[in-house]
Amino acid sequence: MKTCEGCGLPAPLSTERCALCGTPFRRPVPTSYRLTATGPSGAYRWTVEGDEVANAVWRDATWDIAEPTTGQVNVTVIPVTSHGDDIQRFAIVDHRGRVATTYSSGDGIVRDSHGDPMLLVRGDGPTGLHIVDRDGVVLALASPVSEGKGGLDVLVTPAGLAEPRRRLLLGVSLAVELARSATRRANRVA
Repeated sequence: MKTCEGCGLPAPLSTERCALCGTPFRRPVPTSYRLTATGPSGAYRWTVEGDEVANAVWRDATWDIAEPTTGQVNVTVIPVTSHGDDIQRFAIVDHRGRVATTYSSGDGIVRDSHGDPMLLVRGDGPTGLHIVDRDGVVLALASPVSEGKGGLDVLVTPAGLAEPRRRLLLGVSLAVELARSATRRANRVA
């Protein structure tokens, strides 16, 4: 499903124009985000071609992902206490879509509130990741940023650009990067 930007009417993905107001739907094209840490405060930001499109701030033991222009929090990523293993676990809450999910770095599965798999995060080589839905559709590809300071380059495919999926992918990409950061820190200490 997609939603008309003019009047808000939902429509099937194959629809070219809104049936109610006639507004043409934009053809979805892949979007490439860069997720990077923003200094010693531990905040993160997502950019598209250098323009900030979202940011994450650590507040009250959670990561709030917000729109940079309004400051409205859309997604919250909550680290879950470790069970004595090296697996990083996160709850991801989409406030606008009222969707709660969990991500575990151990199995790479994003599960819905009923425990059913929604997305898989799978490696595609020594450094890259695919984020795939239950139907096997690749929603995003991610790889570490080339500077080696942490962060991800995330290519979101047209299938992942619907607003609810985009918000979920922001949360998942942050959870993946937080898990990677924790693993890097643990390896430096060991």
